[in-house]
Amino acid sequence: MKIIGKNSLSQYISYLLFVLFIIIAFHLVYEIIGHTILLYKYKTGSTILSDTFALANDVGWSKNKWTIPMENQLKFRINYPFSNIQMVTGIYGSSQIIHNIIGMFFLSFFFYFSYQCFKEMSVDQIFNQNAIKWLKRFCFLNLTIAVVGVFEFFYFKMDSVYTLLTFFFFAFFGMIILFVVEFFKKGLALQTENDLTI
Repeated sequence: MKIIGKNSLSQYISYLLFVLFIIIAFHLVYEIIGHTILLYKYKTGSTILSDTFALANDVGWSKNKWTIPMENQLKFRINYPFSNIQMVTGIYGSSQIIHNIIGMFFLSFFFYFSYQCFKEMSVDQIFNQNAIKWLKRFCFLNLTIAVVGVFEFFYFKMDSVYTLLTFFFFAFFGMIILFVVEFFKKGLALQTENDLTI
């Protein structure tokens, strides 16, 4: 099986990435709806959809050395529709909610941009302007999340080295894609020059 071009591995990877994008986009939209309902419940004291969107001091967390100090704090829990399966939970407050939503936005863009990159690699002429455009966007997305993540790490004084390494991974990934963009630009220039010669 070919790696690039029509009916290639890149085409099937693009289909997989598109499915992942749809799943993550659903999560993002559902989480935004969930937080909107939780905000309504917080402001009005309503008990609407309390099995799916819980807002209380006890949302089912097991008691252990990490959760016992947070017993009296307001927590939230969003379950998947028509189930008791937890989608997201945490301490109710704007910083965690914004952090969660930004993370889901990033994941949505990550899978959509990677889908577009692989889709462009599954055409006959992989060196094209669209491929360069989507690779650039994918590169800047990774570099942006790395910069924002490192800033967030030091601003909120996080103590997990693995979190910091994750942000450095995105920076490294973004820099590699920068080199791939240059490779594609050279390939497009050679391809155009070859077409003009013929």
